[in-house]
Parts: sequence; C-alpha cells; structure tokens
Amino acid sequence: MAGRIREGLKSALLWRYRRGSWQYDVIVALILAFIFLSPKAFFNDQPSSGVLHEVDAPGEGTRVFWIEPELLKGEPIDASTERLQDLLRDRSGEILDIVRTETAMDESGNIRAYLVYASN
Repeated sequence: MAGRIREGLKSALLWRYRRGSWQYDVIVALILAFIFLSPKAFFNDQPSSGVLHEVDAPGEGTRVFWIEPELLKGEPIDASTERLQDLLRDRSGEILDIVRTETAMDESGNIRAYLVYASN
C-alpha cells in the first residue's frame, strides 16, 4: 500500500502521466487552482520602491549614481544631501562626497531620476 502511494507521488512529481488521463487533468487543475486562488499577500510581492545604481563614470575618481525620486521620499534634491549620502553609503559601502547633482527629465518634463556625482 505504501509503495503504491509512493509511486503515485513520484509519478505526479515527475509528471509521468499521459496527456488526457484523469491524473494529468487533476494535476493541471491543482496547478491552476494554486495560481488563481492563492492570495496576493501569500507571495509578499511588493512593487519596487525605487532604484539606485551606479552608471559608467566619465572620468577618473568620479562615480555617477542613478537615483529614482521615490528613494528621496518626496524631499527636494537640494534639501536631501544627507539622505543621498546615506543611500550612496548603503549602495557602495563607502563614504562618498557628493560633487554635484543633475536632474534627468523625461519628454513631458517629469523628473525621472537624479544623477549624483560623487568622489571618494
């Protein structure tokens, strides 16, 4: 009896059933039920809260970081130097001095990101 159960589980796990058999249909129904009936919170999937990554630097000693505005929590770029330094330290593992910042806009004039130039 235990051997038959083990073989049945092994066949289901390795998907050995032929298409159109009742076992195949049950497995497909279980997969679809899992996909459509599991609550969203089950996967703890959250939208990205912003991106910070390093881009290619134009010269020696200067590092350039792309920071999306969501990371600044609504603060204007001029008032958030300390927040920027914290973000850069978290990302790079180093304490960096901010040399300058630029605003990257899209075609409609919305702020897309900030370019932060920093040095060691």
